Amino acid sequence: MNLIENTKKYFIKNSKLLLFLVIFILFCIICNQNNQNLNYFLKRGVILEYSFSKNLNIDKEKIKNELLNLGFNYSFVDELNKTEINEYDWDNKKIEKILFIALPTLPTEDKKEVLNKVSDYVFENYQNSKLISVKALNNEYNKPFSTFLKFLGLLFVSFVFWLILIYLFCDKKILAENIKNSTKNFFIKTKEDFITLIKKTKENGIGYFIKRILFDDNDNSETNITKEIISTIVFVLLCVIAIRYFIGELRWIPSGSMRPTILEKDRVFVEKLKYPKKEIKRGDILVFYPPEIELSNSPFAILSRLSGIFCKDIAFIKRVVGLPNEKLEIKFDQNNNEYRVYINDKALVEPYIISRSNWTPCVDKMYCGPFIVPKGHYFMMGDNRGNSQDSRFWGFLDQNRIIGRANFMFFPIQRINSLKDKYLILHKQKTKDGYVEYNYIIDRYEFLYKI
Repeated sequence: MNLIENTKKYFIKNSKLLLFLVIFILFCIICNQNNQNLNYFLKRGVILEYSFSKNLNIDKEKIKNELLNLGFNYSFVDELNKTEINEYDWDNKKIEKILFIALPTLPTEDKKEVLNKVSDYVFENYQNSKLISVKALNNEYNKPFSTFLKFLGLLFVSFVFWLILIYLFCDKKILAENIKNSTKNFFIKTKEDFITLIKKTKENGIGYFIKRILFDDNDNSETNITKEIISTIVFVLLCVIAIRYFIGELRWIPSGSMRPTILEKDRVFVEKLKYPKKEIKRGDILVFYPPEIELSNSPFAILSRLSGIFCKDIAFIKRVVGLPNEKLEIKFDQNNNEYRVYINDKALVEPYIISRSNWTPCVDKMYCGPFIVPKGHYFMMGDNRGNSQDSRFWGFLDQNRIIGRANFMFFPIQRINSLKDKYLILHKQKTKDGYVEYNYIIDRYEFLYKI
């Protein structure tokens, strides 16, 4: 009997908390049920693109049947003849026909093995075929939210719904009166105490104010609220400075120089690299102060840079292309009618750039090489090579002007993704000696999922 009574008392005492948990669980169940459709599976899918000779006939139904045997129930196969636009693969071979194979969901966690089985089948049945691209399927068909953001969203919606229920079923008059009185009393008390403190400061001088705020530990009503407000502001400011200096900061992107990776008005998280010191690699996206901008060393300017408050210093965001002590040259490829970057006389593979042909032409005053990147410096370029004020115009970036590395995009929500390229090593094509393997950037938008 005591157990039943104690249980009743517990539920009565914690009824509001239990109500919130029930609401949250119900919303989780509803959200999970709504996700059990094809769009849910699309989030883990990929699109494989293969190049073929133009006169080769592709049996799409045969490929679909083979995909069914491999466990792909919702696959999509299509082909496209490249007639109007000249495009080339990374071996500088003209692409005449493309085969698209969309795989909405992968049946095993070992995606590399499964995707290579698909490629092996294509290579066996179609000579001279080549895997030219691997893309995350959601890039084309679905914009996913991360699991963590879904959790936070459900938590927030449940909390709002819980507040509405509490307001509807509790005594509204008592609830509203308590909130009103508490708020009113707080502001009246704060106002009176602040006025008293100012009056006494006028009578006794600024030393009285400093003494009361900084050194008075007594329970003095005239300084308690003011002291709490000032100490809170100082504490928050110190925390912001510490986080921005040692961990990272948030940045807003004003231009389209990094298209298509980062668009105008996107927000990114910038990781600090100094403490502890982190290695900068080719392909990293860095935020930095450009060489031609002279930074002010006044106390206000330094505080603005540290805190981000009223900071007007111009910052750029570009990708690392050339590393220290490397030979770099930008040359025009006459055969393919396009510019290419050469590192140590070898063409650089850049699947992230917006175009291989629409570049700003190199002229005498530009830094197009050949040259050796100095020690402690980097050669930076935007992914939108036709519209980017980068190292081609102002030279090398000193490592001391680096603010940090852009790690991931957090806004807008539908474009949340990692900015760290993830590579998947797959069979590129079949040769007499076996299979040629190649690194492909894949699944940039799904950084929370294992590739």
